Order: sequence, then C-alpha cells, then structure tokens
Amino acid sequence: MHGRNFSGARAVLAWAEQPVEWWPLTPDDNPVITAALMAAGCYSDRFGYWWKWFPERVRIGAPEWILDGDMVITGAPRWFEQWCSSRDGIRVTQDDAWNINELYGEYLELVDREKRLYSGLISLPPDLAYLPAMLEVLRATPLAYGHDGRINMSEQGIVACAFDALGAVPIPLSEFPFGRAFEEQLNYGLAGPNPNSWGYHFGNAFRRENSHFRRLTAEGQIFWLDNEPPPEERFRWLMNRGQWGSPGWSMHPACVKRIAGLAQQYAGRPVLEIGTSRGFLSAIMAACGAVVTTVDKTDRGASENLKDMGIRVVVSDAVDFLRANESRFSLLVVDLHDNSAEVWDVLWPLVTECVSLDGVLVLYNTHLWKMSEWSEETGLRWITETPPPGWSTDIFSEPAPGMIVCRRMPNELSLRADGLLASVQAAREELSKSWFGRELLKTGSNGR
Repeated sequence: MHGRNFSGARAVLAWAEQPVEWWPLTPDDNPVITAALMAAGCYSDRFGYWWKWFPERVRIGAPEWILDGDMVITGAPRWFEQWCSSRDGIRVTQDDAWNINELYGEYLELVDREKRLYSGLISLPPDLAYLPAMLEVLRATPLAYGHDGRINMSEQGIVACAFDALGAVPIPLSEFPFGRAFEEQLNYGLAGPNPNSWGYHFGNAFRRENSHFRRLTAEGQIFWLDNEPPPEERFRWLMNRGQWGSPGWSMHPACVKRIAGLAQQYAGRPVLEIGTSRGFLSAIMAACGAVVTTVDKTDRGASENLKDMGIRVVVSDAVDFLRANESRFSLLVVDLHDNSAEVWDVLWPLVTECVSLDGVLVLYNTHLWKMSEWSEETGLRWITETPPPGWSTDIFSEPAPGMIVCRRMPNELSLRADGLLASVQAAREELSKSWFGRELLKTGSNGR
C-alpha cells in the first residue's frame, strides 16, 4: 500500500478472512529503484506502477506472489502445491492478445515477443532476488528522461526483460484472463477460455465501474459482501495467528464478541487494554465507540495499524504504566503472554485500582495453567476458584485459555458511598467547632 490513506486500506482489509500484514510504502523501501526513477525526473508522486516493487520482497525466505491490486484469485493453479512447498520456479503472467506496441514502452525491442510477459502477477520461489536483473536492464537502457510511472509502460518492459532473463515461465492469459472495464468480453487470449482458469485481472477497475466484476459477482464466481461486517469480523486481518501467531495467539472469537458487547455499553467512555499485540481488540473496541488506550511493552505494528482511529497506543511495561496512571477506566481488558504468579502479585492491585466504580475488568488467559505447555502460568488460578473480596465474577473456562469478567459488587459500591458520606459528615462536624467553620457552612447552605 502506497501513501497514508489508512482508512481506505482498512476498508479493503475489512474483507480479509485471514491475518494480513500491511506495509505503508515510502521511497526508502527500494532505494535503488527510487534512484533510477529520480534520475529520469520521476518523483514519488509519479512512481505509479513502480510502487509494486517496493520493497523488493517481503519474506525472502518464503514463496511469494506479487500481484496487481485489481486482480482477484478464484482458485488454485495446478502448480499451487509445488509453490507452497517451495518446489516451483518463477512464473509471470502473459498477455498474448493486446497490441504489443502498447505494452512495453521504450523497451519493446528488448522483449521476447513469443513469451509476451507482463507484470500483473509474479510467482517467486524462496531466496530469489530479482532486483539485480531489473537493474541490469536499467543500466543497459536507462529510463527516458521525463518518465511518468503512472502512464508510461516502461516498467512493464523492464519487468518482462528481467524475468525473461531469469527464466520465468509464462502464466497463460487463458488461465488468468483480462476483464478490462472498457471491453465487452473477457479476454482469454489466443487460446480462448480455459477450464483451469483461476483468477481475473479487472483492468481499469480503479478508474471506472467494471461490468465484468459485477457480472461475475452476481453469478457467484467472485465473493462479495453487500454489507459492512460487524466490528469483530472487520478486523480479522489484525489477528495474531499464522505467521504472526508467536508469541501467543489472538483472543478466541467467542470472547471477542463478548468484549465487543461490553465496549458498546461503554461507548464514549474510556477503555484500557493491556496487551495490544497487532491492535486487533483495540480496533474492535474503538469501532464500537469506546475511547481506547492500549498498552504493550513492544510495538508489533499497532501504532501503524491503528493510525488515525483515535486510539492512544502506549509502548510501556504494564506495571510502569499503571503506577503512573491517574485515570479510571470503564472497561479494562488484560491479555498478557506472561501470567505467572509473580506478575499477578504485582498487577492485581494496580488493575483493580484503575477500574471505575461501575466498570468491568476482563481477564483473559485465566485458565492457561490447565494447558500442559503453560502449566506454570498459575497467576490467575486463584480467581477461578474464589471471587476477590468486593467483586463478582463470571467465569468462562471454555473456550481455552479461559476468561473471567469481574464486576464490583453492589455492596462494595454502597460501602464506598457510605464511606464518602461518613467522611463528609466528619468534616462538617470538625468545621462546626470554630466560628469560621460555622460561617463557611452557612455560606455553603445558602448556595453562595
């Protein structure tokens, strides 16, 4: 993702069923390509097609796809298993039907006209660096001065030359057809429709309505949601599982839904989360209307993921934050990876102190000690057996690793109110012992 349109990116990611890592791009993410573009008088506001190569790769040690944002994958290619297991080579999409004079800019004469590769989708094996091949093309034939990456097709010509030199195998247009907005029919290339097709490239979809996309959606060939998902589903892309699942994992969906309901009850009121991770729960609570502060000793991308959502992201040890904190929170959620007795001996008095009188304290990982791999994390075992004085508890041992919702008991609120009233009465009695105090009490009773 290029630029700082965080809300727009989150609107797209709201559809994700699996965790996603986004990367707001800058020219520094590929300094050598930036230098080549700048030398051609092309500045970052005109990088256009080139942003796709920033950075060169995200995970060099894993198989990877790089593809245009107007592509939709609808199936698995026949070679997908080999790719997943790192046994496949380089593959690049092919366009054997479009006017070749409009495909490659000033690099047309250098391109293999039989392969006719184009830079829509690149399938890469692990540990392959393609940037040197692109730079070799640029070294031999630099970009013409005045280059505009939003319009000129030079990028596609350089990519075709570079990946041809690396031995890329074409992905036939018949398997991944074009659905250009300005064409009446899907373009399957010279070979025609292929029963093994597994995706579509909806050209010009960012510039105008694409009827091919709408038709395929209506036919059920492409998944589409008509309504915005609820908050607990809208931020699945921020869940901490899969390749982002260590340490720990994201909260179970049943528990997330329970907390989302609480956050809606406290809309407009201050809420605290301890254990931010990637920002999954913070985003949900904010979307429910709560005023969220979230604390974690490490920033795992949350400050970027939650940008412009009105969430206060604090990088701090939880104990240090709570000791310095003077605020009270209507909802406090604690989701830590270390739930040892030593941690909770210190943490329990601090978290209970900063919950408002009518607030709720939610503890996650309360039954972690029941799981053999974390049997030593017994810091919350006591609360699963006996409610703390002055608190009532709703205990959810399942789904693992467990959750407890704590509320102050009504008599605790009464005791605090009675204590406050007694303090006020004692102060009045003390004032009444002096002439000045009696006059002060008279002034107060007269409303002046």
